[in-house]
Amino acid sequence: MSLSSSRPCERWNRRQFLGTSAAGMAAVAFGHSGFAQPPARPNILWIWSDNLAYGDLGCYGNATIKTPNIDALARQGARLTQYYVAHSVCSPSRAALLTGRQPWRSGVVDVLRPDSPSGLPADEITLGDALASAGYATAAFGKWHLGDREEFLPRQRGFDHYLGLPYSMDMLPTVLIRNNEVIDRLDGDKVQDVTTRLTDDAIAWIREPRDRPFFVYFNHTLPHPPINLPPDRRHEGRSAYQDALEYMDAEVGRLLAALEDAGLAENTLVIFSSDNGPMLRDGDTGGLRGRIREHYEGGLRVPFIARHPGKIAASAEIDTPCTALDVFPTLIHVAGGELPEDRVYDGVDIWPVLTQSGEIAREEPFVWVYLERVNTLRDGPWKLHLAHGDALLKEPELYDVEANPQESVPMQKERPEVVERLTAYAREYEEQLPKVWRLEYPVRDPERRPSGVRRE
Repeated sequence: MSLSSSRPCERWNRRQFLGTSAAGMAAVAFGHSGFAQPPARPNILWIWSDNLAYGDLGCYGNATIKTPNIDALARQGARLTQYYVAHSVCSPSRAALLTGRQPWRSGVVDVLRPDSPSGLPADEITLGDALASAGYATAAFGKWHLGDREEFLPRQRGFDHYLGLPYSMDMLPTVLIRNNEVIDRLDGDKVQDVTTRLTDDAIAWIREPRDRPFFVYFNHTLPHPPINLPPDRRHEGRSAYQDALEYMDAEVGRLLAALEDAGLAENTLVIFSSDNGPMLRDGDTGGLRGRIREHYEGGLRVPFIARHPGKIAASAEIDTPCTALDVFPTLIHVAGGELPEDRVYDGVDIWPVLTQSGEIAREEPFVWVYLERVNTLRDGPWKLHLAHGDALLKEPELYDVEANPQESVPMQKERPEVVERLTAYAREYEEQLPKVWRLEYPVRDPERRPSGVRRE
């Protein structure tokens, strides 16, 4: 049985939500009777890279990789220095962003593989659902990775249009899906221009005439390996990773130029970020310890840049800790709405932080869970590690990540009261975690390993 069919509905039926009239959907989703759209609600463009490290961009200190378009975005807006993903691997991180809820609430607790019987459950409300109900046109592009069966694809999850890949670039078959149909198998050289194809389609969609705001959810496949680039994007003496980031930056530049050309840049909130830290061999964490699948800073702390002219100050550097779980409530606020009241949301609206117009009241620590075990917590400056994956540490590790973001100076012996307090919180938190059964399922494509990833 798949996770989607075995998890109970949390007093909210998504099919009822999506089956209501347009006006009724806005009222149900946002708590208003006769919801009136503000006249100047912004368009929203979310751009996500895949496994980008904290220190990979020029605006985050990289001196060897040239990212002029993303750096310009940072100069025109705000750059967060302590932004965290909600999970250290792709699928749970993406589920958390799109739902505003801890990944364990949706049952997406690890990387989904090709042919997985599970995906993001139908009773979850995605950003696509919520913004569509508020009158936004919605489109998703690029990597999805929340289930490759038709019932899990973006067209069934609140997006009017989709062009992209169902999972990571290291999983086979590498296929391109438009809406619900496979339109191309990206064998051989055909995979090299997939980023350009995705950008072209997004630009064409942005340029379509419409009388309502839009939400574009754009997901790069780069720099996740294997890296496939057009031949003219490879340069002698540079690694494929470096070239991939510069190619991605150029494609981001094309998206931003399309907004300018269409006269939309002034009323579009643009956000650029990453879904988790880098793989083992590539990526500059900026001196932070840890990588993908680890809960040290290098696996969780990633770039986050937001631009909205007239709302977000230019060249702002914001040190307030924030997480991907904050994105859902923030974008709902920007859209002029209110959160559904039938379920738990794990983040807070950080619009006052981004606009430097106020402070936020965060009542709970950040918590990172693997399967049914709390691995790591952050509360104020304190970061406590209790486990790595499903293995408990022999001794908890405590760090002051404001004074020591490299997590090189353990503090558990100096501050045992912090360890005791956060450990007690973790044990209480674990009482609500569901038991996780690991799914084993056949992978039908002979070109893949049993894990689903590409053969060498």
